[in-house]
Amino acid sequence: MNRSSLKYIALALITVGLLYLAFQGQDIGKSLEAVGQAHFLPLLGGVLLMFLSHALRALRWQIVLRPLKRTTSFWRAYKATLAGYGMNNLVPRSGEIVRPYLMARGESIPVAGALASVVVERLADVIALAVLMIGSLLIYQTRVTTVFPVFSGNTIGFIALVLACLIGFILMFFSERRTRGFIRIFVKRLPALLASKIENVALDFSKGLRGLDRSAILPLLLGTIGIWFIYGISMFVSLQGFEDPTMAKLTLPDAFLLLTLSGIAFTIPTPGGTGSYHALIKTGLAMVFGVPPNVALAYAIATHALSYITMIAAGLAVLISEGLSFGNARSIGSTDSHSLDSSTKGGASHG
Repeated sequence: MNRSSLKYIALALITVGLLYLAFQGQDIGKSLEAVGQAHFLPLLGGVLLMFLSHALRALRWQIVLRPLKRTTSFWRAYKATLAGYGMNNLVPRSGEIVRPYLMARGESIPVAGALASVVVERLADVIALAVLMIGSLLIYQTRVTTVFPVFSGNTIGFIALVLACLIGFILMFFSERRTRGFIRIFVKRLPALLASKIENVALDFSKGLRGLDRSAILPLLLGTIGIWFIYGISMFVSLQGFEDPTMAKLTLPDAFLLLTLSGIAFTIPTPGGTGSYHALIKTGLAMVFGVPPNVALAYAIATHALSYITMIAAGLAVLISEGLSFGNARSIGSTDSHSLDSSTKGGASHG
């Protein structure tokens, strides 16, 4: 078997294993019955809020892209974002290439630079997730560490240290000279071709960061806060779809703890968080907040299925409108950015 086949087999095994953990010992019939009895409008509201957060994400992306092109199309940024998330639900991480590819093709900007902008966004999201984790541990420390022992001990200090190092790492990249010096130390023992590729990617990333002048940093910060706030509101609204008394007692801060668990789940490379989301959200609801396990699993099933299906549908619709098949997009998702740059030069006017 080739490397790609092994990767997909490994992803399938991880997904199945996590789904087994989520469903183990549960009465699936009762959970599906709870899904059927759930109120549809709050669940739909949660999905609509998710799409609103993606619109805000598209606006934030436009700000990050300013060094490459001062004015870009919001509609194209939004469509590319939907396509990226749709592809991630089918082939993990492929959307991180498809999204900048579509934007680069439509806006006549280098794919490598657009990809660097996605890295900037991801770093902002990692920082937001780290802040959420620290806040959740401070508020719910005893209950969380009892259920998830991995967060016990000096976890808050460790996360804070990682957060500080990450911010320092980003600040270092604001200088091209420091970037070159750091990368050359890091790659000096690597083959010349690989070292050159790593240096080029690092410099593209550095260029994207240096373009974030003072006028862009505040919108980037506010955009990131807004995106994650809407995510939390979305989870809280979806909680209203279930009439169980323990669910009714959950507050907005409780929803943000669920959001923290959801963010951790989506860092695991399964298709659209399948398995990891179910396991962590069910465990959080049942063991941290005392929700009956069948209702907790029902919430995880309903919210994941609705967002998963609608995002795939929206993403595939965008790909079709761009003249791309799923096979084309999957191929793009496995191609490096420098190879894609040449393919966009003749196709920048498409779509």
